[in-house]
Amino acid sequence: MNQTVLAFKGVSKSFPGVQALKKISFSLQEGEVLALLGENGAGKSTLVKCLTGANVPTEGTIELFGKEYKKLDPIFARKSGISAVYQEFNLVPDLPIVENVFMGNNPGNGLIVDYQQMLRRSKEIFQSFGLDIDPNDNVSTLSPAMMQIVEVAKAILLNVKILILDEPTAPLTANETEILFHIIRDLKTKGVSVIYISHRLEEIFEICDRAVILRDGEQVGETLIKDTTRKDLIRMMIGRELTNYYPEHTSKATDEVVMRVRDLCGNGARNVSFDLHKGEILGVAGLVGAGRTELMTVLFCDAKRESGTVTVNGKEFNGKHPWDAIANGIAYLPEDRKRMGLLLDKSVAANTTLASIKKYCRFGVINAKQELESIKYYCDKLEVKTAGYDKEVQYLSGGNQQKVIVGKWLDTDSDIIIFDEPTRGIDVGTKHEIYAIIDQLADEGHSILMVSSEFEELIGVADRILVMAEGALVGSVEKERFNKELLLDMASGDR
Repeated sequence: MNQTVLAFKGVSKSFPGVQALKKISFSLQEGEVLALLGENGAGKSTLVKCLTGANVPTEGTIELFGKEYKKLDPIFARKSGISAVYQEFNLVPDLPIVENVFMGNNPGNGLIVDYQQMLRRSKEIFQSFGLDIDPNDNVSTLSPAMMQIVEVAKAILLNVKILILDEPTAPLTANETEILFHIIRDLKTKGVSVIYISHRLEEIFEICDRAVILRDGEQVGETLIKDTTRKDLIRMMIGRELTNYYPEHTSKATDEVVMRVRDLCGNGARNVSFDLHKGEILGVAGLVGAGRTELMTVLFCDAKRESGTVTVNGKEFNGKHPWDAIANGIAYLPEDRKRMGLLLDKSVAANTTLASIKKYCRFGVINAKQELESIKYYCDKLEVKTAGYDKEVQYLSGGNQQKVIVGKWLDTDSDIIIFDEPTRGIDVGTKHEIYAIIDQLADEGHSILMVSSEFEELIGVADRILVMAEGALVGSVEKERFNKELLLDMASGDR
C-alpha cells in the first residue's frame, strides 16, 4: 500500500456568518490522482486554500508527510512540495517562457542568474512531456493548453509532491487534454500525488483513482472510481437524482428568419452563411481555433466585418459598435464571463442593469424604484442565489454569475442571444439550470446562438448544429442526425 502523504482530520473553516467547511476528513496517497468534486460553493476552493496556506482552518488538523499541523503558510506549503495550478494562470505574457518557469526560483549565486541552466532545465522538462517548446519564446505566443503546461513545469521545478489542478482542461481541446493526461500519468509513476478538480465527469473516470465529494461544505461521499457511476457521483454532488441531464425540449422554432448571414468575412471568419429562426436554439460546434468566438464577435460588432451581409428582422444591419448590436436586439454572453461579461467589483444590481441603465434615466436622474423592480424580477426569474443585490458579483458562484449576465441582457429586451461556452467552469447541477434557462428563452420566442466545445451539450440542447473549422462553416446538422462522432469528424475536416 502506498504511503499517505496528506490527511485532512476534522478540518472546518468558518467566515463571518458562513460555515464554509464542516469536519472534512480524508487522505491522499503517494502517486494517487484524487478527484475533489462538488457544485460551485461546495467548499472545494476553501479546502484547497487551507492546504496551500491561504486559509487557516477554524478547527481540525492537516497531516502532511506524517506530521500534523493546525495551519500551513504559503511559503511552508510551497517548500513542502505543494503546488496549485488554477483556472486563471499566474503567468507574465510578455516575458519568455523560461523566465515564467523559474519566476521566484532563479538559480545562481544570488547576484548573477544562471540563465543557461534555466534554459537547459526548461528544455529537459518540456522534452520529458514529449513537447517541442522553445523556452525563449514569450508566453503570449502560447495556446491556453501550453500555458497550462508552463504552470505544471513551474510546479515540477519546485519539486512538487502534491499537485492541485483546478479545472485544468476548461480551455483545452481533446488532443491537448490527452497531452495533459499523459503528463499526469507520468507524474503519478514518479510518486507525485494529484488533487484533480473538474466539473467534466468523463475526465474523472479516465484519469482519477478515487473521488471525495463535498456538498454545502460537508463531505458527503468517498468512493473508488472503478466502483461508481456517473449517476452516483451526480446524486452525491447535488443531493438528488438528476433523471434528465438535459431538459425535455420540443423545438419552438418557426419559419421566420430573425438573422440572415451571407458570405460574412472578418476576424478570421471566412464566407460564413446561415439563417437563425425565431425561437430556435442554433448550436455552433467546432474545435478550439475553429473561429466560433471570432464569428460571434463580428456579429456583435465587437470585431470588424470585412465583407458580407447581415440582416436582422428583415432589415440590413451594418453596426459598427456593440451598442449598435444591443440597439438591434442582439446580446452576447462571452466565453470569459469574468473578464468580459461582468464588472466583478460591482454589485449584482449594477451588473444587472449595466447595459440598460439608459431606460431608467429621465433628465439625468435614475428611477431607482423602477430599476430595483427590474433587478428583483430578473434575479427571481433566474433564481440568482445572492445574499443581497448590493453584494459584489465576484463573490457569486460561476453559475450565478452567468445568471446575472443573462438577466443583464434580458433587461435590454434582446431578441437574439449569443451564448459562448455558457457552462464553462460550472458544476453539473447549475449546468442543468443554465440549459433550462436557454430552453425557456427559446420557448418565449428568443433566438439562441449557442457556442460550445462540448458536443454532447449541443446534442442535448440545440435544435440544429452548425459546424465550423478553420474559420469556415463546414456543415449544418439537423436534430435527427445528431451524433458526436459525426460532429467530431466534420470539425476535424473529415467530411
